[in-house]
Amino acid sequence: MTPLTTRHVHAPRLDSALDELLANARLAAVAGHAGEALAALRLLLQPQGAWRLPAHGALVTQVQRLLSLVALLAGQGCPAVGEQQAMDAAPLSDWAGEQTGQLLQSLALPGRLQLAPAGEGWSPGFLATLVERQGASGDPRPHVAFGAFCMDAELVLKARIARQRGASQALGEEVPTAEDLIALGLPEGEVAAMLAQLQSAGQIEVAPAAEATDTLDIARAMAAYLQATGFAGGYLVHNIWQAAWLLLAHEGRDGDATEVAAAWLAHDAPAAASGLLDLAVVPAATRLLRAGRLAQAVGVDEMAAADWLAALGTRTVPGPVEPAPPAEVAGTPTESREAWLARLQGTPLAGLDWLVLPVPGHAGTDSGEIAWAAQVPVPERQALWQAARALVDQGSGRWPVVTTLWTGSTEAPDAQALAEDLFMRFPYEQGAARDDVSPRSFVSTARAFDPEDLLAELVEGSYPLDEEDQLDAWRSELEAAGISADDAGFEAAWAECAGDRLRFERWLAALEAAQGVADPGRGRQERFDPDNAWLVLLPTPHSEEALAYLHWYGMERGPADGFIALLRRWREQHGAELWAHYGTMLEFAVRRPPGDFDTALVLAREQDLAAPCTLSLPGIALRHHALGLVGHGTWFLHERP
Repeated sequence: MTPLTTRHVHAPRLDSALDELLANARLAAVAGHAGEALAALRLLLQPQGAWRLPAHGALVTQVQRLLSLVALLAGQGCPAVGEQQAMDAAPLSDWAGEQTGQLLQSLALPGRLQLAPAGEGWSPGFLATLVERQGASGDPRPHVAFGAFCMDAELVLKARIARQRGASQALGEEVPTAEDLIALGLPEGEVAAMLAQLQSAGQIEVAPAAEATDTLDIARAMAAYLQATGFAGGYLVHNIWQAAWLLLAHEGRDGDATEVAAAWLAHDAPAAASGLLDLAVVPAATRLLRAGRLAQAVGVDEMAAADWLAALGTRTVPGPVEPAPPAEVAGTPTESREAWLARLQGTPLAGLDWLVLPVPGHAGTDSGEIAWAAQVPVPERQALWQAARALVDQGSGRWPVVTTLWTGSTEAPDAQALAEDLFMRFPYEQGAARDDVSPRSFVSTARAFDPEDLLAELVEGSYPLDEEDQLDAWRSELEAAGISADDAGFEAAWAECAGDRLRFERWLAALEAAQGVADPGRGRQERFDPDNAWLVLLPTPHSEEALAYLHWYGMERGPADGFIALLRRWREQHGAELWAHYGTMLEFAVRRPPGDFDTALVLAREQDLAAPCTLSLPGIALRHHALGLVGHGTWFLHERP
């Protein structure tokens, strides 16, 4: 079965189709079919085609990088895309040469200080028994020994790359002179020691036993551990795969390099394809990839590549979409200052110093919309929000939201600077693929977005604990509540749930309730108190549409219009109204909170998918979060880097 999937070729959302196409293009190129991969990527550049790449989105950046690498492997020129200009074969070769120098320098540079020579204590027996040093079942950190091996292995391979390219990792000309150090105030008696320390900075010390260990043996030991334990690894594993393959390719050991690449592809094909392709600018890697040595390991032959390319041609250009009905806006989004101040008379808002903020339109043009903003005392922010919320019911057409400025400045910004800060479009440009990133565009597309599509996308991109770790976490939660998991029939209950984690959370919640340890307060979090507060009245009467104007970090994980649609559903079902937006944190006033645990558990799952940090950072279990939602009139969501 070919790994070149076509499940999303006809997906209504272009992002899903493009994600699949790019993943397939990487696999095809690594398998030696760069010509077919380049033909697929060229479909994205057709101005009227079914695959036309929009002007904005994270995928645009991916395509720019991928197109250059694939064109290089195909021996063809690279067409223009985004901000990247077209390059014929000669300029593309020059670009590859520049990229090679930068890449090898980064691969050779140590990222941490050494406390001992890298690979000290290594031996053939050590590598052969690496798997035996995995922690016992239930050990909270079972891969500590493997992690130490990887830290040493990375340094050993970095030192070899540095020697291979004839480069020193030392700081060289950047090292200051003795006179420089004295001028900086360092005592003369300490200058010599400091100079020696600076001159050796960046040098990797490798133990003799590790120096004698072949690169292939290092990669084999790591691969054997990963296969035996099922451990996914991390960035160190990625770096070791990459360095080992490049070293072997450079030494002309094509068979050994192919073995390493095949093991990497078997472990994590998407990451391997991306990592191998990143090295395509290096001549030794270019030669191996062009030769198609990895076709069998990837599982893509000439017929599979041709069939995939033919399937891409069956996607049709979407038909014209009926425009969404206009938003119901009572009043006008562009009223004069006089009209605005007149509306505020008799309310606590009348005494505030209001700034009029221009709202950006498509491609930075003036949208004709404005927002009103005023700095408010932090302790009074919610009371003033409630006063502004009452105006919505009176026809203001402006949803109020409290936010904060993270600039650290004590001076209040002028209206233009504040508008640029609050309504910045750059984060939206890095999100889902689209041409128009103006607020009104997101408001319009959100009305046709099914929240279930967003939740499905978030599930697909989530990284839940594996079963063993999750069971250990549940056992620990019960122990903390004074409940013996074994006495409660833990294993039998899990077997009955047949892997359904949500169902098991219900069982755990019922158990805790029966034992008298269910505590709704355990799942509730205190609200955030900012250093400064601004009340912003947006040109929309709907709370969820604030996310079209003010970017929330949680939307890095999915399309902004999808999150707007999800918040719309929460408002319609529970009367959940966004009242505070702090960039990474959202707070809601909830008029109709869930009245029973089952409803709350479904909602808790949605909130965990939308903002995993809400539960993971404070260590709140899903069922505890759900219990805290029952009958509670405030919600708090948090998602951060």
